[in-house]
Amino acid sequence: MIDPFPPSLTTPRLLLERLEPGMEEPLQEVFRAAGDHFTTITGRPEPDPDAARREIEATSSVAGREVFLLRLRADTEAVGAVGWWEGHPEPDIALLGMLLVVAQRRRMGIGREALEMLEDALRRRGIRELRTGVGAGDSGRQQLLLSLGFVPLDERKHIALDRGRVMIALFRKALGGEGGGMGERVNG
Repeated sequence: MIDPFPPSLTTPRLLLERLEPGMEEPLQEVFRAAGDHFTTITGRPEPDPDAARREIEATSSVAGREVFLLRLRADTEAVGAVGWWEGHPEPDIALLGMLLVVAQRRRMGIGREALEMLEDALRRRGIRELRTGVGAGDSGRQQLLLSLGFVPLDERKHIALDRGRVMIALFRKALGGEGGGMGERVNG
């Protein structure tokens, strides 16, 4: 059994808040403002109309799966989202399924700041490695992962995407020992 994750985390600029059923609209707005995230998943640069509902429902039904909204602390503007699955595929590994920032707020370090906070929180919970995947031909996102400290792991077909015809490149990042990073501040 995985202990519940704190309902919110803070960084110097961000509030990361857990999304639960009934909180779909801010996530759907972020999805619309970061539509290019969906191009490699659906082939279209916009989310499905019920993408946020499905994402939040998935977190409610799977132990260790979380989705948090990224808000600016200064004015609570929703600027992104991060989703992960703690303890998948192994107890001390987490799968980063989503880290996105709305187009107008990119290149400001928001994604990096949120990821560092998440890594610290996961490390303190005993997670030793973070894994993620992007399209095998998506060199831009692969370069971004490399700049965030991930290293290539593998390439394979993704069974759930396009009936197993989509090739993804998997990446991993060792989280190391206790502490490090910017230090976790837990709220709630």
